[in-house]
Amino acid sequence: MRRNNRPTSGLPPFQQGGLDSLCGLYSIINAERIVNRSSDENAQKLFNDLIHYLSRRGLLTKFLINGIIHKEMLVILNKVVGKKRIANVEIPFRGVPNPDLTTFWKHMQSFLDGTEGRSIILGLHGYHDHWTVIEKITNRSILLYDSARIQRLPRLSCTTVYATYQRKHVLLPAQTYFLSNNAQYLGQYAA
Repeated sequence: MRRNNRPTSGLPPFQQGGLDSLCGLYSIINAERIVNRSSDENAQKLFNDLIHYLSRRGLLTKFLINGIIHKEMLVILNKVVGKKRIANVEIPFRGVPNPDLTTFWKHMQSFLDGTEGRSIILGLHGYHDHWTVIEKITNRSILLYDSARIQRLPRLSCTTVYATYQRKHVLLPAQTYFLSNNAQYLGQYAA
């Protein structure tokens, strides 16, 4: 695993390779790193566990080439990461019609609210077809802890519906995971 030299939370995010489609796995590793302040050794162990899990199920080639879809991400978070590494994994907008950008943005801000031991894995479409990790949200930008070196998503270029020339980053609320190692967070949209 390669690491970016840009320190954000004190620990740089791990970077995926230029030709693989493992952003989903790296988002899990980077989110767990934020939640638990994991060492390089613990991150390597999680990576190894993820690769072994995919290999045993004959999914490694598929995920290396095609990436991970939402349903598979949920299974991996439950079966491999589980309660031992991250106490709570929630999908507040699962089964809920897409909220408008303001509602979704405020919900993510409320969850992160400066509390230690929390991160968000965000599914993206549009300009990027990508899994990433949100480190912080301001009123104007999402600051990322990302495996592809994407550093920020300006709010003016985001949407929750469909991409346009100006709003090229489609945030996927139903494919957004709220992770924490502390008391369970149940927002108003929790299913």
